[in-house]
Amino acid sequence: MFWKKKIKLPITLEDKIWIDQDLNWLRRELGEKHFMEIKTVTPTKGFFERDFDGTESDAEFILKRTMELMCISNVDIQLDFFNDSPIEMSDGTLLTTPADINGSWKSAAGTFEMKNDQTTISIENQQLKNPISLIATISHELSHQILLGENRIEENDEILTDIMAIVYGFGIFIGNSRFQFISNGFSWSSSNQGYLPEQIIAYTMAWLSFERGEKTDYNQFLNKSMKKYFDQSLKWLVENEK
Repeated sequence: MFWKKKIKLPITLEDKIWIDQDLNWLRRELGEKHFMEIKTVTPTKGFFERDFDGTESDAEFILKRTMELMCISNVDIQLDFFNDSPIEMSDGTLLTTPADINGSWKSAAGTFEMKNDQTTISIENQQLKNPISLIATISHELSHQILLGENRIEENDEILTDIMAIVYGFGIFIGNSRFQFISNGFSWSSSNQGYLPEQIIAYTMAWLSFERGEKTDYNQFLNKSMKKYFDQSLKWLVENEK
């Protein structure tokens, strides 16, 4: 006799409890109808009708479009840019980098600031080279506007902010941007973006897909590890939380 292999979650029970609590809190905050109507955003022309060329106008376009997708209106958000990248010399060496001894990158992808009735989102220039990361960054920073700017929370919470961006359908971008390799032509370094590990991002996406009864074919868009964790999570939810 062959026994059916039991599906295991890629996250701990403790993590599942707080994620579920955060998601249900956001569900109440946004309202059941609106929460359930939110669609998954995919890296397709249907959502972002643009040929990206790595310029600041890309960020301006993404900011405007992402505000529409996240239902943010009646707020003036200024977009700024900053440089937190290494200086590459002609021989390929790098000067003054925030990388650690293992080559891991410790740079801010973006920042959110509310000061004197002015809201500013600042984007690190390297983000312009990668539309997927740029969309992930802007969706995260706009989630600050929904949470802090709309007075839903009193103190900043980066983890809840990432979850809010996933709730608004940007999990594919956030998950695929979580861990990347960067080459300067002579060597490789790694870049970590965001505040949640892939397993938690994937579980959050699966929870939303399960609750909303989505038909999105995530396998078209997720990287290998994200796809694995997402499929695991969704199968577990289908079997255990019917």
